Amino acid sequence: VFESPNSQRAERYLNATLEKSIRAKDLLDYGCSNGWMVERYVEFGAGSITGIDISETGIQQAIQNYGHIAKFHVGDAHNMPFPDQCFDVVVGRAILHHLVFDRALHEIARILRPGGRAIFVEPLGGNPAGKLIRALTPKARTRDEAPLSREQIQFGDKLLGNQEHLFFNLVTVPVAMATSLTPMTSNNPLLRATDAIDQVLAKTPIKYWMRQVVLVWQKQS
Repeated sequence: VFESPNSQRAERYLNATLEKSIRAKDLLDYGCSNGWMVERYVEFGAGSITGIDISETGIQQAIQNYGHIAKFHVGDAHNMPFPDQCFDVVVGRAILHHLVFDRALHEIARILRPGGRAIFVEPLGGNPAGKLIRALTPKARTRDEAPLSREQIQFGDKLLGNQEHLFFNLVTVPVAMATSLTPMTSNNPLLRATDAIDQVLAKTPIKYWMRQVVLVWQKQS
């Protein structure tokens, strides 16, 4: 699933969005963990990089690995120790679905400057395969995990303003799972076909059934 053409298309979209959004900008890595995304931010020319995470262990590792090029803070993503409108870009991967969504979005809106961007990659709650996997593996995730709903995304759209989201992985998911049991590569003809199908479905209301989304919001001035 992760190596399929449709997933790789989403990763390229994320990279292209970061590259055009963060150059010479003040960036917050929201839920930064051990700072594993920092090198990518440096590659794309971020002006300054700050990370926040609730995990003391994660922040210690981030400081050890990247403290020379970024600042890191242990803190609650719902109530951050930053002044209003102090960042141009807020980026997070698989973090919002662990949080109280409305509170988190309001806090992100508070610290973003007018015209600033919020960029996230998150799982979606409506995906049929995802629902099945979660039902079969209840101990594989923490109790606070709640993949995002259509209503939550639309709340973010209304709160922050302009959006350029990319939804991905619907038909791709079962086909990728099935072909992973065969000698076929991740770039096989079936998965190339599902990539084309999922690109079409991502432009319809069915998009909320997809496995994941790259959320791109731009705060209104």
